[in-house]
Amino acid sequence: MIHFLQSLVLFIATIDSSSDLMIYYLALLLLLSGDVELNPGPMIDDQPNISLLLQWLEPLVDWKPFGILLPGITQQDITTIEDFAIDTKQSKGALFSKWLKKNATATWRDVLKALTKREEINLLQTINDQLQEHQCTGGANDTSTTSTVPVVSTVSSSVSVIDKPVTSTTSGNPKDILQSHSDKLVHAISVNLYNVTDALYAKDLIPQQTKEDVHVLGVTNNEKSSKLVNVIEKQLEPSLNPEQYLINLCHVLINQQHLTLTDIATSILHQL
Repeated sequence: MIHFLQSLVLFIATIDSSSDLMIYYLALLLLLSGDVELNPGPMIDDQPNISLLLQWLEPLVDWKPFGILLPGITQQDITTIEDFAIDTKQSKGALFSKWLKKNATATWRDVLKALTKREEINLLQTINDQLQEHQCTGGANDTSTTSTVPVVSTVSSSVSVIDKPVTSTTSGNPKDILQSHSDKLVHAISVNLYNVTDALYAKDLIPQQTKEDVHVLGVTNNEKSSKLVNVIEKQLEPSLNPEQYLINLCHVLINQQHLTLTDIATSILHQL
């Protein structure tokens, strides 16, 4: 902006004809009307760059569960970064670099979705505001990007969600998503049955009777796991917010730090 004004001042000083004066007025009108965009910033469907990711996500401490929610990132990627990185900043830098390299279609929308699922409300709002600010100053006559404006609506005192465009086909039915993973869940949970059950009960995702049934002797872990997944499906159906119930379930599975459970939870979250 300063450079542009300096150029105008120099230009005015050399004006010696009405045609030059007309060019000056046209340039000034374009600037004031917003048709000339100065230093345009990122918008929600733009690919992020590492410097902005590091700057805007600097407050993010728990980078591993966030990273696993970025499309294309696997548990193996997280483990590799954890083994070689020295500190949190270096870990996040390696994560973002790996993500952008593996996912050519990565966007800020992916970042907002991951923050939403992690319930990082302050960070979510901050980045959303930054993107909205750039979107709103992108030109008054540009209507081609209207559908990409990020909107964050508060649905409770502690959880915010990103409103998806009406034409979006990315959303899935929580019941169908869970059902499609049920077979793998049964086998994965059976390996870590009691810890998973206790964690689910602690988060009020299953009733106490289910927890007690799991601890009954004389039944195989696979049978118990099958009944547990069946209860989870039944708990999901009448839930007032099935998507949030499924997100909470995935958080429990990821926190078990079991590779297969993490992969299943990540797959579910990506389909929501």
